[in-house]
Amino acid sequence: MIIDDAMKDRLNKLKQEFELDRPHSMLDHIHMSPKSRSLVEKDSFALLVAVIADQSVKSELAWNLPYELSTRIGINYLNPEWIIQNIETVQETIKKKPALHRFPKKIADYIFSLSSIIHEKYQSADQLLNCSLDYHTFVSAIKEVSGISDKKANFLFLILVLDFNHPFINKEQSGVLFDSHLDNWLSRYFNRKISKSEANRICKEVSPDNPALLCPYLWNLDRKFN
Repeated sequence: MIIDDAMKDRLNKLKQEFELDRPHSMLDHIHMSPKSRSLVEKDSFALLVAVIADQSVKSELAWNLPYELSTRIGINYLNPEWIIQNIETVQETIKKKPALHRFPKKIADYIFSLSSIIHEKYQSADQLLNCSLDYHTFVSAIKEVSGISDKKANFLFLILVLDFNHPFINKEQSGVLFDSHLDNWLSRYFNRKISKSEANRICKEVSPDNPALLCPYLWNLDRKFN
């Protein structure tokens, strides 16, 4: 990425504005019921399920899914061991009208993958979330779960940093959560198409201590624009 004087000025302006309004929470910007918020804050498995469900539907539907699922199957059954033994029930429960997700089978499969990995490699969902305080090791571990992409892994990383105060090391090497919102906003701001690699460079320039942190800031700006 070639940084000319005009682009440098825009980067400096963006950095100044970002420093005045750095994100302090990810969960505050997700629409969900108070009961759903309480559940994902105190139950690591519910948090992971919500992250997995947050695709192909509105975020409020996805983030309410763990709580709504728990009310249908019973809160004591929202755990990896029960899920593994009752995955068909989970799928049918998600599918039951009003459906908890647009793609019940896919989400049930992803929840089964999550449950299996926790059962086989970790003693609990808490241990998976705390498997490492190294950014790279954590992201690699989380991405072993089917349905968790690089973007989702970094989204979860930001939740743990901002909402749970996890003291990760190597935050300065975090990756961009590149999507249409980021693409649209950066392309408008710099008056040309911005690639994912360029977006990474921009994030590192503007938020060097945690490049991924610029992404939710820009998402919010793009929502306001639209």
